[in-house]
Amino acid sequence: MELTPHEKKILSLVQSNPDIVTNPKTRLKVAKKNGLSEKTLRNRIGDLRKYGLLDESLKNDIEKGPAISVNKDDEIDLLTALQIVKKQKWIIIFYTGIFTIIGLLYGILATPLFQSSTSMYPAGDLRGSESLMDGNLGGLAESFGFGMLNPSPSYNIPDIVNSRRLRKEIVTKMWKSNLYPDGSNLIKFWEIDIPKWYDKGEWIDSLLSLSPFPVDPELKFIEDGIEKLSELILVEEDNSGLITVAILMEDPQLSSDIANYIAEFVKEFIKVEQHREAIRNKKFVFELQSEAKTELSNAEQVLTDFYKKNPLALGNPEIELEQGRLVRNVEEKQAVYITIRQQYEIAKIEEVKEKLFLNILDIAEPAVEVTKPNRMLITILSFFFGFFSSTIFLLMFISIKKNN
Repeated sequence: MELTPHEKKILSLVQSNPDIVTNPKTRLKVAKKNGLSEKTLRNRIGDLRKYGLLDESLKNDIEKGPAISVNKDDEIDLLTALQIVKKQKWIIIFYTGIFTIIGLLYGILATPLFQSSTSMYPAGDLRGSESLMDGNLGGLAESFGFGMLNPSPSYNIPDIVNSRRLRKEIVTKMWKSNLYPDGSNLIKFWEIDIPKWYDKGEWIDSLLSLSPFPVDPELKFIEDGIEKLSELILVEEDNSGLITVAILMEDPQLSSDIANYIAEFVKEFIKVEQHREAIRNKKFVFELQSEAKTELSNAEQVLTDFYKKNPLALGNPEIELEQGRLVRNVEEKQAVYITIRQQYEIAKIEEVKEKLFLNILDIAEPAVEVTKPNRMLITILSFFFGFFSSTIFLLMFISIKKNN
């Protein structure tokens, strides 16, 4: 069938811009660009469709690349997106494969870490452990103004685990491992003291440093070790009071040894602090006892001197009143002395008594499987990330290209 020059022009426009068949917005833009009205272009496209030329033209164009349908908000609809994915599947498969391989290589090459954990819980309430002034004796002492004995130390186990003191001891302590059977500290185990190729720029940091004092390399190694160890310790506290400490290390035996060391450190730390507090309380009560004893002796001496001066006080109201006041004073001093004396005996018992402040529920054992990295999870996530990112990028690229 022979076409007129005008129809040939319309067919050429359809072949170069397939969207004008279905997209009014694109059709209007192409019509204006070529000096036509949208209605005229639409009618001519209808004529070509009647001739059977339009379907063949579109078929050839689709073989070259997918037709993109853009709605009024310049967004690709779902059907068109599926067509693009289908036509450009090899590009998506290529980039998805790259991301999957990268994730798989990371899972294989990353340093394997083994996790060991220990759990512990307070044997009592460490925030309000039994004090020396409990019960009736405590109430009696408070009535005489000795309530300052009541406060007891507070211990928060996660704070102890996260303390710099404990982590420094772990970093500098000698540990036996498969790599170092005779023992080494974590600085040597992690090779922190060995210069790395990516540390060549440290001289720049030294030039930019504002400190006028040189940095001790050993202290720098310890700080780096503490920082790395902090990333490998996890402390969790349940509502029930159970505390779980998990350690990630490159050696399974080393991981369990460090976890058990932490549990023993916390237990010993609380024990020592409680014993130190008991000694302090005993010393404090002893000083109160000495002071009360001296005051009682002085009050008794004053009463004795009064009896010597007034052997016959009967019948004299003023002398009898003074005598009663002195007797009451002696009785008060005596009651205070007896109370503090009792507390001193309790304090001596508290000092030598063995108490269980912390129970270790689970002892850490060497892990039998690698905890991190999870190679399967990383590979799956890499696959989906590669698929969705490549698909979205492809749709955005085609949409921007067609709009321009």
